[in-house]
Amino acid sequence: MLAWRLGVLKNEGRATPAQISMAKRNNVEMALKTARESRQILGAMGITGDFPMMRHMMNLESVITYEGTHDIHLLITGMDITGIAAFS
Repeated sequence: MLAWRLGVLKNEGRATPAQISMAKRNNVEMALKTARESRQILGAMGITGDFPMMRHMMNLESVITYEGTHDIHLLITGMDITGIAAFS
């Protein structure tokens, strides 16, 4: 729903950078949860090269940790909610 609503706002020219940050952070988090759950369902087969779960999981892990992107999106969202910047 978040991605759909953001798409509607973007098409209308009303999407804000804070909304985009929140959606990016949430989408990566949900995708990572899904990849982890898929790996769990497959058990030992989930870590082999026969299924792409581990590749997707590693790509998503890098998005979370790459230069603190996940945390930066959280700071942007927090500033939008509180009006207080954690950085300048």
